[in-house]
Amino acid sequence: MEEHHSPVELLPMLAAILIGAKLAGRLSQRLGLPAVFGELVLGLVLGPSLLNLIRPNDPLALLAEVGVILLMFRAGLETDLVQMRQVGLAATMVALGGVLLPFGGGFALGRLFGLDMLPSLFVGAVLTATSVSISAEVLRELGHLRSKVGATILGAAVIDDVLGVLVLSLVLGLAGEGNPLVAIGQMAIFFPAAWLVGDKLLPQLRKIEHLAGGQDTVLAILLGLVMLFAWAAEALGSVADITGAYLLGIVVARYTDEEHVVYHGSSALAYAFVVPVFFVNIGLEANVTTLGAMPLFTIIMVALAIAGKVVGCGVGALAMRLSWREAVQIGVGMVARGEVALVMIAAGRAAGLVNDVLFTSTIVMALLTTLITPPLLRLAFAHPKPPPAGERSAVIEAAE
Repeated sequence: MEEHHSPVELLPMLAAILIGAKLAGRLSQRLGLPAVFGELVLGLVLGPSLLNLIRPNDPLALLAEVGVILLMFRAGLETDLVQMRQVGLAATMVALGGVLLPFGGGFALGRLFGLDMLPSLFVGAVLTATSVSISAEVLRELGHLRSKVGATILGAAVIDDVLGVLVLSLVLGLAGEGNPLVAIGQMAIFFPAAWLVGDKLLPQLRKIEHLAGGQDTVLAILLGLVMLFAWAAEALGSVADITGAYLLGIVVARYTDEEHVVYHGSSALAYAFVVPVFFVNIGLEANVTTLGAMPLFTIIMVALAIAGKVVGCGVGALAMRLSWREAVQIGVGMVARGEVALVMIAAGRAAGLVNDVLFTSTIVMALLTTLITPPLLRLAFAHPKPPPAGERSAVIEAAE
């Protein structure tokens, strides 16, 4: 239940969230986990799951919504379409396997436990998510980031993100009021129309920047466009608002480089302010005490989340004639759901697809898959034991 506060009463609460989120995020990074893990746990601690010091409220919800919109805009900025074309068929096959199997498994799980069609589709959509940031860091530590396996994981994760956004958009579009066929038609019109509008507007940025005499004007205009694209996606395109922000980010990346103000300006605003509020707010809205209602569902979903990526991505890798060992390494590298799943979960909650129990269960899944990925990845890349001396010489002779 939401609480109402005066603006002044909210200031200490916001201060606690911002300072606490950064401290919790830094501690999480020291433990070898992404900062988002610590921010989410902070929300669980401060919220009804444990201390119940802060309750969800409208001002926090608004800041959190801006946070997730900017987060997806940043994700679009970092989506390299050229790289997607260059990673090759192997990464595409891995991504497809890592989307189709978890989606089908999540949908079947939902139906098995009596969920309606749309919530079941939503469970499947959440299980398609992949957050590769933590895997990338572990691969960097192990010296495999630029290996064939590392490149395949990174490339597949990019394609996986795009496919995941499309799947989520379709599910949320079907969840809206009205005829599903009309919603699909609106999506089909929105994507090319939004791309065309962005493609025509953004080349004018340099002219605006020159005429305005300052980069802050360009940044303000771009942030305004992000909000407009997010609104248009939901109001006109029957897709989630985050999809519009993501699409604009991809288009902006085509016309700007990483030194442009849109990169460091949006990053500073997002990651110093509204994105931490978004992740902490998710923790505040969750209540782990509700897990007792569907414990078996949560356990099976976590197991399915792990197995779905390892098997689905592994099969895709094997189809491209990678070795069994490489297939397992790639599959494990795609297990973590992290912030990508949390964005999907928040969107499902806003669309009314997720009740309190399912909301908390999916958050637990995102946390556990993120927590388990580093040790699994290190195990997958562990050097096999050398054969005994006699067998070793025979192996060397055979190889030669």
